[in-house]
Amino acid sequence: MSDECESHNDSTHRRGLWRIGIIAVASALWMAYRSGGRPSRIRYPCQQAALANIQALQVALLASIPSLASIASTMRSLRTPAILTLLVVGSAVVTTDSFAVTPNYSFTSEDYDVRVPITIAPITSASPESASDIFVVQNSTRAEGSTDDAVSTLFEMMSGQDLHFYQTESNEDGLIASDDVVLLKVNGQWSYRGGTNTDLLRSVIRMIIDHPDGFTGEIVVADNGQGLGSMDRYYANSFYRNISFQEAVDTFDSHNISTILWDDFRDMEVEDFDQGDYAAGYVLSDEWNPETEIYVSYPKFTTAYGTYVSFMKGIWDDSTGFNHDRLKVINMPVLKTHFRYGVTGCVKHYMGVPKGEILEGTTPHEHFSIALGGMATLMVETRAPVLNILDAIWVNARPTESSTNAGPSTSYGTASWTDIITASTDPVGLDYWASKNILIPTAQHLDYTVYNSIDPDYEPTSTGIMDESFHNYLERSMLILRNAGFQVTMNQSEMNVFVEALADVFIPTTTTTTTTATDTTTTTTDDFPQPLVTTVVISVAAVAVLIFMGLVRRKSDAP
Repeated sequence: MSDECESHNDSTHRRGLWRIGIIAVASALWMAYRSGGRPSRIRYPCQQAALANIQALQVALLASIPSLASIASTMRSLRTPAILTLLVVGSAVVTTDSFAVTPNYSFTSEDYDVRVPITIAPITSASPESASDIFVVQNSTRAEGSTDDAVSTLFEMMSGQDLHFYQTESNEDGLIASDDVVLLKVNGQWSYRGGTNTDLLRSVIRMIIDHPDGFTGEIVVADNGQGLGSMDRYYANSFYRNISFQEAVDTFDSHNISTILWDDFRDMEVEDFDQGDYAAGYVLSDEWNPETEIYVSYPKFTTAYGTYVSFMKGIWDDSTGFNHDRLKVINMPVLKTHFRYGVTGCVKHYMGVPKGEILEGTTPHEHFSIALGGMATLMVETRAPVLNILDAIWVNARPTESSTNAGPSTSYGTASWTDIITASTDPVGLDYWASKNILIPTAQHLDYTVYNSIDPDYEPTSTGIMDESFHNYLERSMLILRNAGFQVTMNQSEMNVFVEALADVFIPTTTTTTTTATDTTTTTTDDFPQPLVTTVVISVAAVAVLIFMGLVRRKSDAP
């Protein structure tokens, strides 16, 4: 081969390496940006593609190095012998499955193959015309935490009772139309098991985007944690414990799905869009409700895709004004005890809607209005959910009068795996039924003998620290909603309960520990420290670039 041909091939080879190197560096930066401290994000398709680009550079570099002696020569030419060690370590990391993030089965007090044994009997004696229908799916969790089958079963049960999830030409009274803006109201105030299960959230999102008419609308995951909220918690309520709301949303790349944290603008008092105010913030009523002692407030904002959303008035368009019916709210609370109000469920979950204005001490004044039915006032005067999906996969059933670990905060070790999801259009009836048939049996399973605070039929406050009994605030909420025309009840004879239990699946664990009323709280250590993925990716990229530059310089210096 002539010197001219060899030079041409050498030049072509260098240009190819440059192209691969630039793509690999860009991919490494993308992985660092997207993954941050969350190793679970490496499973995303875009991250796997980026990883493949980095590995391609590694292969190209190794193919360009004829021997270890050449590596040593390159290192000496760069005067950075320490990089050799980093290259070896980085190569070992990249060429193994470390980035695949294997499931973390180092659970301590959590026992995925032994559910809390709860027997739920169906009830179908209530008159369909005046009954609240409650739908229950047991054994909800499938392999790797998927609840897709459970949510699909739940919606099929609803359709069997003429409550159709999808609004179509044949089911015009269905809940969700193909072009709706669906607001999924989650609990984003608490880490660990205190927030809404994100596996369940992903399943609900999948069902929405699988609309039979093709989903062309938008999904917004939202909450106001009164200054404590987050959409991107590292320790979350999910099977692998680190799938945040933001990560759950990020797994859906082909649809308009976003998160918004109303905490970020809860201090901004604004007018609504029809007043020419396009700033994100809270619209406040100047009328005091003397019955429930609340100033009604609601958020308004622009989504990541440019949609103008008013929680009360609907979707705003500059040409046509508000479309009230196009905005649908699905209420997705997690079932747990509460040290001040006995139980957190569908009704109390609406505390994540108002501004949370602090008028007394350090607690938002809306929180005091819960005792008087203030959350029902919010539902009536702003927007009520079209459906309540109560997350009872992991519950905190530790009563405030018998435990120091009563909710709303719930650690991994405090929660009990009941593996149930429920749904109803009646938030009061669902709260009543779930506390009777899920929370109390779980408290009994944990060997608690005193649990009046979670009994919806017990009127007195059971401890000195409670603001009001669960029964009283639920009953007052029921009356407000009923007077506004909603079908709500606290009478089990006015409820129909439809139950399905999925076939059991084996979910591997390494320990079998039963948590009882001793209130032992445990924590876990994740397989990866939070900054490790970013550090490794950047280190490998830096090593690759330096080696690459050294090889190119060595080739260019060759006679």
